[in-house]
Amino acid sequence: MTPQEELALDEFLTENLRKGYIRPSKSPMASPFFFVNKKDGTLRPCQDYRALNKGIIKNTYPLPLIGDLMDKLRNAKYFTKLDLRSGYNNIHIKEGDQHKAAFKTIRGLFEPTVMFFGLCNSPATFQMFMNDIFRVIITEEAILIYMDDILIFSDNLEDLCRKTNQVLNVLQENDLFLKPEKCIFEVQEVKFLGMIIRPDNIHMDPVKLAGIQQWPEPHTVKQLCSFLGFCNFYCRFIPNYSSIAYPLNELTRTNEPWKWNELRTNAFTTLKDLFSSQPALLIPDKTKPFILETDASKVTSGAVLYQANSNGDLQPCGFISEAFGPAQQRYKVYDRELLGIIQGLTAWRHYLLGAPHTTIIWCDHKNLSYFQAACRLTPCQSCWNLFLSQFDISITHKPGKDIPGADSLSQRSDYGTEPDEERTLLPDALFIGKIDVDLHNCIKDAQTTDQLANTILCAKTLNIPSPFKFSLDDWTIDSNLLPFRKHIYIPDNKDLKQQILHLFHDLPSFGHPGIFKTTSLICQHYWWPGLTIFVKNFINGCATCQQMKINTHPTTPPLTPIPADPSALPFQSVSIDFITNLPLSNSFDSLMVIVDHDSSKGIVLCPCNKTIDALSTALLYHQNVYRRFGLPKRIISDQGPQFASHVFQTLCSRLGIKSKLSTAYHPQTDGQTE
Repeated sequence: MTPQEELALDEFLTENLRKGYIRPSKSPMASPFFFVNKKDGTLRPCQDYRALNKGIIKNTYPLPLIGDLMDKLRNAKYFTKLDLRSGYNNIHIKEGDQHKAAFKTIRGLFEPTVMFFGLCNSPATFQMFMNDIFRVIITEEAILIYMDDILIFSDNLEDLCRKTNQVLNVLQENDLFLKPEKCIFEVQEVKFLGMIIRPDNIHMDPVKLAGIQQWPEPHTVKQLCSFLGFCNFYCRFIPNYSSIAYPLNELTRTNEPWKWNELRTNAFTTLKDLFSSQPALLIPDKTKPFILETDASKVTSGAVLYQANSNGDLQPCGFISEAFGPAQQRYKVYDRELLGIIQGLTAWRHYLLGAPHTTIIWCDHKNLSYFQAACRLTPCQSCWNLFLSQFDISITHKPGKDIPGADSLSQRSDYGTEPDEERTLLPDALFIGKIDVDLHNCIKDAQTTDQLANTILCAKTLNIPSPFKFSLDDWTIDSNLLPFRKHIYIPDNKDLKQQILHLFHDLPSFGHPGIFKTTSLICQHYWWPGLTIFVKNFINGCATCQQMKINTHPTTPPLTPIPADPSALPFQSVSIDFITNLPLSNSFDSLMVIVDHDSSKGIVLCPCNKTIDALSTALLYHQNVYRRFGLPKRIISDQGPQFASHVFQTLCSRLGIKSKLSTAYHPQTDGQTE
């Protein structure tokens, strides 16, 4: 240690020993002790508890989200901020566990009696303690507590004084003390959790933004992550943050080579300029209407939540922006724009779900305005539609020039080109055109000569019971046509049915869909008995479908018999199998069949038992075949345990015999012996 660090160490030990925060230790375990430099040049004592933290059971008590805390300040006009003295040191470590947090210094080994920084459970434990002692006041939504920072707020001074006295009484009852120099009472502007809070508005802390313009360009990933870490804290103030930061975030990916180019320089400069503008956010009022403005580019989506302020002017309540994944970047423009709406509603779900007023959604693609009226949706769009149905929303088209908040930065030219604005972005299948006049006349003429149609018309006209299984109520008479359950009935006319199949299957806009999809498309408008079977036969006979259809059934290779060697000597290639469960004879119930495969086709039958094992099989072969013909070069058998066993296979390997096992459950492989 340097002389300055030794002096700081002595001061730290003396002060904490006097307070009783630490004591000498004989712990068998210890963590390193060191100093880090503060901004003012002084030294901060620290313990490196990383090794200890790996073995600690984590306390998962949640810390409050800063965004949720800010939302509670709606209508607050006066503030009081309190700061606890000693912070974590107000919590004692359980007796008997102090030695686990011991730390070693050049002055010896010490262990803390109170909670120190660096222990992984310190934040959760302290937040749980604060929430517990202030639980009654927190329930009344009178204060905000984040660790050792307390913010009391109200819309009038009298109520603020009452709440402040409540808080001070709780602190006194629990022997907690404040830092007077950091406490602020009865003000209309206060700094809390890195934000400047004013009545109904939140601003970024100008002190933290003071050096943003002088921030040098990063030259390493670590320097870039430091800059992005600062930006991420205030990203809710920046419109289309993900879109702007996308080129910078690319460099932080694993195995991404460092390449600082003009695109990344522009992104770095743009972020610094936007932070310097210091925009203010309106604290949302859940009782008033919201306006959600969304847009999407090729790689990101952006959204802005607006609400009218006290002057009646629209003011942003927050900005969100999300980068698309590789799969989402391949979405059609229509789907990317719709995904931007989904992400905006998800981010502010706690405001918009169940809101008393209809939420207006502004987007610059007119096609989205009739998404809720689309007749047919893709599976992905169906899921999104189910999510959208939870909200009371109205999608309204606005040109991009009229909604610059979400549009201006997401449509940067350096992120790739977008399709022409005039292009129709909804898929063709979403539009249901009017019935063709010629087809309409053909159906009407065919129904006049159709037996089923005439029978139904006669029964409905004379009001007689239905001669069929279905009810007459399923049929209606409309414009000289006969719809069945609101689907136009197609008479038994093969040419007419094929014409309809051609419209829904062969046209380029549909692209030869399969049996199920084609049937679904037709059933939206037409019906006839045996529709599914007719569609199946039509598609099975479609030349284009049969040429392009992927064969999902692999071709079965032809069976190839084991060829015989004409020059082989007797019993050089043999096949072996067993005949089991025969009538008992001389204590034997089975036969081992040995066939000369290549030469004479001779057979040797050896009596045995069904329970014969691999060694007994080899012994039988030795006694009945080997003595006369010698060792074989090849043995063909099934996968019985006698032949597939390790013993038999090892024996064949040692003797230079090739063992060929047949395919399981396919006795045809060894048909000669079978």
